[in-house]
Amino acid sequence: MQPIYYSNLSTDETLAVRNVARGLSYFARERAYGYVDRIANAFSITTLRQVLTEFLRDLKSEQDRGAKIFIPSAKDIETLLKLAERDLSIAKVVASLALAYSWTPRKEQEISEERVEGDR
Repeated sequence: MQPIYYSNLSTDETLAVRNVARGLSYFARERAYGYVDRIANAFSITTLRQVLTEFLRDLKSEQDRGAKIFIPSAKDIETLLKLAERDLSIAKVVASLALAYSWTPRKEQEISEERVEGDR
């Protein structure tokens, strides 16, 4: 199995990784690092799937309570899972980006996202 390099991802793959990280960053901003740590340390695709399911469920619950948060799309999750099936270490990239996004001003994140979407 050949490792996946972030710099070699397609535009859609990069966007999916960033979008999942952006959703995950909500918990990092709240200093609830459980999902970030569990995703970073997932030892199997089965574990990653379970953590993503819990993370998405809790993210939706927070949104239902009125929090203004970003929720990654089904396509983003599918793309991430396909990448993780090829190389599970992509989960560490997601976790690292989530931490970075958690202390990056939202405006700066939006500029970064516009660059990726403009590359299409």
